[in-house]
Amino acid sequence: MELPGVKEMFEASKPKPADKPLEGRADLRKNVNASYYGYNLDEEDGTLLAYETEKEKEAFESLKAQGEEQEEGWEPLPGDAGDGIGWRLPTSEEVQEELVDRRRRTLLDKLGYLKLPTVSRRQ
Repeated sequence: MELPGVKEMFEASKPKPADKPLEGRADLRKNVNASYYGYNLDEEDGTLLAYETEKEKEAFESLKAQGEEQEEGWEPLPGDAGDGIGWRLPTSEEVQEELVDRRRRTLLDKLGYLKLPTVSRRQ
């Protein structure tokens, strides 16, 4: 004798099989390959290089089209006034001399000696 819905009721009351347990570290590492760390084959087949070349060309053409226009808020770099004179970088001897002078002044200030006038050796 069959009763309608009884079979479904018993099937619903049965414990469901446990889902797949959470993956452990070892399981996660199985799926990690070289592309995960950025060692793809993009550069080997040339698609990435072709894309980058195209984008560089577009950027160059865009800058060329802008010409000498400057956006508001932008300033030229110091020493880049267009007069052809760039920054003068100090030599290593001049840097060393300045560092020694600073250290000497600091030590003399700590000892309480009279403050010596700072002499600029730049010309």
